[in-house]
Amino acid sequence: MSEVRRAEHPFHMYAAIQAQPDAFARIVERNETAVDDFAAGMSDCERLFIIGIGTSFHAARVGEHLLRVYGGGLDVRVMHSFDFALYGPPLGPGDCVVAASHRGSKRYTAAALARAREAGCRTALITGEGGSGMGSAGTVFTTVAQEKSSAHTVSYTGSVAVLALLAGSIGRHRTGEDTLPGDLLREEIPAALRGALGTGETVGTLAREHVGRRRIWLAGGGPSAVTAEETALKIKETSYLQAEGMSAETLMHGPFQCVEDDDLFVLAAPSGAARDRTLEVADLASEIGAPCVIVSDDAAGLPQNAASILVPPVPEPFTALTCLLPLQFFTYHLALARGTNPDSFRAEDPRFARADVSGRL
Repeated sequence: MSEVRRAEHPFHMYAAIQAQPDAFARIVERNETAVDDFAAGMSDCERLFIIGIGTSFHAARVGEHLLRVYGGGLDVRVMHSFDFALYGPPLGPGDCVVAASHRGSKRYTAAALARAREAGCRTALITGEGGSGMGSAGTVFTTVAQEKSSAHTVSYTGSVAVLALLAGSIGRHRTGEDTLPGDLLREEIPAALRGALGTGETVGTLAREHVGRRRIWLAGGGPSAVTAEETALKIKETSYLQAEGMSAETLMHGPFQCVEDDDLFVLAAPSGAARDRTLEVADLASEIGAPCVIVSDDAAGLPQNAASILVPPVPEPFTALTCLLPLQFFTYHLALARGTNPDSFRAEDPRFARADVSGRL
């Protein structure tokens, strides 16, 4: 993280959230040719593994959804870098490994890429500008300048932008057709992200209203389950509140028994296969007496007793970004209401400075 720290709003995290629409468009333009060249060389591979850690692992999981929809039937699998490096499956020259890492320096992502190279796999790294892992993969795709906040936001969107490009390029090489229209990436998604930024004021009010909740439960399905987990991670990183993110179905199978009426539910429920099931969680929360906030791209059928945040409609895999932006704002405003620094990873606390978790990554 940069040595230049901010001690009040707007923190670096706020600027990074605001930068995402333009960053998405810029990253697509920057990487289009290189991604297509890489896709041409690996579109007939036997398996594509996408790996990462933390927020980068969440980006990898969104990438899996993108590849399933737009990748022309390629066998794509996502693994955590730690598991891939230490327990991963047998690899061969017919496999391809793409890693996402904000700075390119995480120990187990580097070990995973080394393992892939030794097995003769084609490899690529998605990382920020000036990342330290530039030599760890055969191909490198760059996203944005290194973030000044430890709560990564714009670099997450950057990784998803590259993975979307990769999905469309692979799909075209495998099928001979445009499975993902270029205008969707260059124009429609950035425009939708700009629309999602317009929720900031409403979300800030909700964050201040609910900052005192005992626990925040976040849920969704498919790409939105990833959004729930990523938002929970950001809440933990920035305001140190108790937050649990998971799929709606997982929540119903046991964790719901831990709910109390002073908890808050946040549901990502855009149009898609999991929407109806996710909205059932709002009914359950109502029975317990816990309030609910719903982020969606469709107002139809939303419960009247829940607070709703509407974002522009996009194809379901991309709702992992449009529904995330309001929740990044929610996370940010929770930190402001709590009086914590969302940029610092708690480094101003001597105990956490001594623990130096970042130094072990």
